[in-house]
Amino acid sequence: MTYRIIAIVFAFVLLGAVASLAAGPFTGTWQAEIGLAPLQTMPFSSFKSTLDVELNIGFLTLSSSSDFILSGWLWQEFGLSATLAFISFDGQMLFEPQSGSFLYAQGTLKFSFYPVVFSLYSAMIGPAVPGGPNYGYVADIYGELLGGIASIESATFIGADLSGISFTQTTSSTSSTLLTKTYITDPTIDSGQICFSGEKLTFKATTFGCIDITAVTTLGKTGFTSQEIELSFLHLFNSPLNITLDYVFSLQTASHTFTPSLETDFGCLKVYTDLLGTGGEITGIEIYGIEFSASYAGTTFRSISNLNTTDYVITTPSYGSIVELETDAIANAHLYYSKDYWEIISLEVKTPGMGGTYTFSVDTFFGTSTGLLFDWGKTNMGVAISFGSTFSVSSHIVIDTTGFTAWKIGMSLSW
Repeated sequence: MTYRIIAIVFAFVLLGAVASLAAGPFTGTWQAEIGLAPLQTMPFSSFKSTLDVELNIGFLTLSSSSDFILSGWLWQEFGLSATLAFISFDGQMLFEPQSGSFLYAQGTLKFSFYPVVFSLYSAMIGPAVPGGPNYGYVADIYGELLGGIASIESATFIGADLSGISFTQTTSSTSSTLLTKTYITDPTIDSGQICFSGEKLTFKATTFGCIDITAVTTLGKTGFTSQEIELSFLHLFNSPLNITLDYVFSLQTASHTFTPSLETDFGCLKVYTDLLGTGGEITGIEIYGIEFSASYAGTTFRSISNLNTTDYVITTPSYGSIVELETDAIANAHLYYSKDYWEIISLEVKTPGMGGTYTFSVDTFFGTSTGLLFDWGKTNMGVAISFGSTFSVSSHIVIDTTGFTAWKIGMSLSW
């Protein structure tokens, strides 16, 4: 089995690296968080921990990442990266420790000859994954034109593409973000044979210093699939107004979106909009989200409103805290808040202190049908103290309509 050979080879490389530990620096981070439920009979409600370890030997770096939750060892990932002159390699292998199953492996080999970069992506899934074992490749060529003003990229799909693949474990003990692992190369789009599976051509350019143009042409096995053209007008007429026009054409349909946003020196107002109409006729503009943010003297205020909770969601900070279609969030493996909340108001204050930095944050969620004043749903309050770049501690509490529901205590250590 190919995946067994890869695992054995990687194990020998890792053992050799550990044997020469004294010859290279050994670094890592450990993050842990314990959740308490004051109103429940079981005091410990959640636990998550991640241990990352790296061993650097010259141009070679070996890494290990282990994730743990309340029910036990969740994921085990091994990594290998190397850079030598114009050649670089980066690879990962993912295992499910509870059963010892091999799930996924990917590798990226790059040849950089500025302004041209050639990349070869390869990936495979193990027999424990639905549809596995399977494998595929992507040959990608990227080049810059006119000193970086424009760029063109061609990605040829050979049993795989770069749309991303996610692995998720379900458990009743936690809803931790650690439950999902996402990688860029998806080898499940074809049968695993060495054959042409599609092509994606991307052209980007900046003109007049204020107009960004992006054109994406997608081809399948049988020919043309879609054409997308996005025009972004930045600071239109020297005003704080940005406008984005997005046109998508396919063999069966055509669609377009219109997204204006307003920016100032002291904050940012973004309006999420979409054009309504059929048959090429525009009948109106739908405003489905509004975002406002402002920062001053270490204090950041942000308000995000989802005006259409039927179709749209608000993603978590790890995925940009944006308002997007629920179908897009699911397809891209973006974590998002419950659709019961339509408004999130956040305040974060950072101040330097003796020997470190103090951070206070509060996130208030407003629901759609709570019946309380302003439809208040819940509030998360937290404080974190960092001592340099090596150690930090944090504490968060969650209060919702049922009372004091959670207290989370976390720490992070780097060496």
